Amino acid sequence: MADTLSFPEPHDVVKRKPSVRKYLRYLLFFGPGAILASMTIGQGQLILGPQIGAWAGYALLWLITLNIGSYVIAYVGTRFTMLSGISIMDMFALKTRGGWINWLIIGIMAIFVPTFAAAIITTLGHSLAWIFGVGHYLFWGVSFSLLAAMLALLGRYKVLEVSQAFFVAVLGIGAVASVAVLRPDLFEILPHFLSIGDVPGYPAWVDTVPDFSKTPIPLSMLGYLGTLTISIVPLVGYLGWIKVKRWGIFRGSPDPDGLSERLFSRYRQDGGIRYLPDGSEEIHKSRLLLRPLMVDLAVAFVIVSLVSAAYMIAGADRLGQNIPTDVDLIKRQAVIFSDMAGWLKPLYQVSVAFALFGTVYSAFEAASRMLYETGKTVRAGIGRLPYKRFMLYFLIYVLALGIPLAVLMYTGLSVLLVLSLTLLFIGVVGVVIYGVAALVMTQTVLPPAYRLTRTGAVVAAACIALLVLPAVFFFV
Repeated sequence: MADTLSFPEPHDVVKRKPSVRKYLRYLLFFGPGAILASMTIGQGQLILGPQIGAWAGYALLWLITLNIGSYVIAYVGTRFTMLSGISIMDMFALKTRGGWINWLIIGIMAIFVPTFAAAIITTLGHSLAWIFGVGHYLFWGVSFSLLAAMLALLGRYKVLEVSQAFFVAVLGIGAVASVAVLRPDLFEILPHFLSIGDVPGYPAWVDTVPDFSKTPIPLSMLGYLGTLTISIVPLVGYLGWIKVKRWGIFRGSPDPDGLSERLFSRYRQDGGIRYLPDGSEEIHKSRLLLRPLMVDLAVAFVIVSLVSAAYMIAGADRLGQNIPTDVDLIKRQAVIFSDMAGWLKPLYQVSVAFALFGTVYSAFEAASRMLYETGKTVRAGIGRLPYKRFMLYFLIYVLALGIPLAVLMYTGLSVLLVLSLTLLFIGVVGVVIYGVAALVMTQTVLPPAYRLTRTGAVVAAACIALLVLPAVFFFV
């Protein structure tokens, strides 16, 4: 390998002069972001968004604004890998004592991926039993989760990307259209996106709602924020997807994984990243190579924000005291569609089933890839396993714990409480840990020319801090 590498040529479209056509073609970069958006919508947004809107009205829309923090974190961590070629998870393992960050994330995932699977098995089962009108929801939930596991083992990334884009479109367009029909007062709504810190209490009427559990409001806020964020599962999985897409330094590489391993070996041999060029032309190319990442994350953030706001607004204006509970997790939200036209209720039912199934399908792939990327450096045996075999072992573990947990939910364990706690850890705690570490690695390991500017680093740190803001309300 030569002493200094040259970056590959960026996509032709990013080198063109500014024009409407150029920026429309940028939308073709949207790919991994479709998986992020679909997982976000399916991982609890359908349940917690309308529920919070029902009791809090528009007051907590500012939580959607805080979510920009997770997208900045995704950008910082993925940027490191796209510029250096080294997985930032490998760097965490090497630069921290005993790879403790990797082990901490692995521990969070080992506990909370099965609980997340149990919650989605339950909601998916409810939606399918509702559609077909026969059979126990556990039968439907377990059967289709096993099907999702099989498809994840047999499927390809492109199938995942295209199918998730479809799931995003159906539920997202439906929710936004429902709110558009309501014609809400935008001048009343928009200020709530900026009223950070406005925390309402539960209205008195929630005490009269059967089967509604009054989760502590800060926990409810953090759980909902966890549904909005790019959780730790796709956050690390994204590092693998950019290799599949061949973005950044991997552009044109016939073996992105092999290139990443060679560059990591070079780093360990040299004691630093000394293979990146320092010429102004090469640095300019590196910035252009980041453009697909920026576009993909920006489009995903806009979609997630619009759909999330639509579900919360619809919950406030269409549900009211008809609030989703542990017993009716997804049925009551049907009015969001059926109030526009009766024939849309079946579309809602099918769309929810597709979205939840897509969430299980994509979560199985993303969680497997995430743990593989996280663990292969701290445990050499993981790296020696073929990825598909590792996925098989992991899915057996998840289902062996997730299915019994789903049975416990049938016996009375609160689905909403479990979902809130799970999303708190995989959507907030794990993401913040990853974000702090990624920022430190960017500013200390990358050569100075490739680090964030001082302003960029301050903005990134502030965005990370936004994600922990709701926790303050445990103490005030």
